Amino acid sequence: MTGRASSILPHVKSGEAAEGSPNADADTATATAPVVDEETLRNDLETAIEEEDYGRAAKLRDELRHLREDGRSSLLAANARFYDAFRDGDLAAMHAVWAKGEHVYVVHPSAGRISGYETVMRSWEMVCDADHEFPLRFDLQDVEVHVKGDIGYVTCLEMVKTRGSGGSWGKQLATNVFEKVAGEWLMCVHHASHLDDDDE
Repeated sequence: MTGRASSILPHVKSGEAAEGSPNADADTATATAPVVDEETLRNDLETAIEEEDYGRAAKLRDELRHLREDGRSSLLAANARFYDAFRDGDLAAMHAVWAKGEHVYVVHPSAGRISGYETVMRSWEMVCDADHEFPLRFDLQDVEVHVKGDIGYVTCLEMVKTRGSGGSWGKQLATNVFEKVAGEWLMCVHHASHLDDDDE
């Protein structure tokens, strides 16, 4: 992200001083560039448009597009890590994908809300210790991804099957909410509800 953020800084050739920083070269200017977030880019874009600086506005528009695409891709990767942990019944991986705190919660199909990191993890221990044949098979359909700053969510239809004679858990509508903590997407809400064939 720093590489993209540096493109909105004034260009300084090696050996020249950047404005306000004597004897700084381009590498130093890039290394100390602030990480630019979506809100900053949007504000800068609006300012560039108001100032009729359309060349700068086009660059900022492209930066904003790249930032959003990166956010969506990394959020989908975090969602995949959650389903990998769930599929394999891997409790260590499940612990790693969740944010820590009392604000996290899970709603398993046909169950109520379970709140707080420790309680949520105990609920996943019960799921993984149940009489299921892991790995499960997931087919995610109708996946939608939404990112707004440091919060993102994924909605999907989960088609879950167990191996062998265990059969199918059927279809669940799922909403997975993530928050960005220290640059990493961590789950803070998983809500899954059974979907009957009549509901489609």
